[in-house]
Amino acid sequence: MQKNAIVVCFLFGILFLSACNIEVENQQEENVDASTNQEENQREESIKATINQTENRDYEARILKVDTDLEKEHVWHFVPEGVSTMTISVEAENVETILFWVTETGTGTWAERTLIGYDIDGSDGWSITWEFGDRIFLDYITIQALGNDGATQATESINLRSRSADGTDRE
Repeated sequence: MQKNAIVVCFLFGILFLSACNIEVENQQEENVDASTNQEENQREESIKATINQTENRDYEARILKVDTDLEKEHVWHFVPEGVSTMTISVEAENVETILFWVTETGTGTWAERTLIGYDIDGSDGWSITWEFGDRIFLDYITIQALGNDGATQATESINLRSRSADGTDRE
């Protein structure tokens, strides 16, 4: 009888351990499935975000090119002595308005900028002609394109310096 009780206890022990092992294996499979699903969901969300960024980028304000009727050398556009007007032209996409600002060179001068013109009709190209008189330049012109989506903008800037008739920089 004792032998039977020992055998029964032994069988219950094996049965119990087998049941625990099956439960652990099921939990591991569920964890692997959940982990795989989570990774797949993250991948799908990442792909969707990339697609949305790409789609949104197609509608963002973009400045493609900025040009002036002034001579350019390296990073500076030179305003010759005796010249009192300049034309700034911009090629842009997805733009509603372009603002043209003049700012002195230096650090932290953006708050002291002056609006010199704007263009709200790009059907004939984006540009302004600015009559500045006898101003001597060591300035930036910032071109700020406001997107037709109402949310994006793009900026570019050009550097201006005055040049005397003998070809030296005026300051």
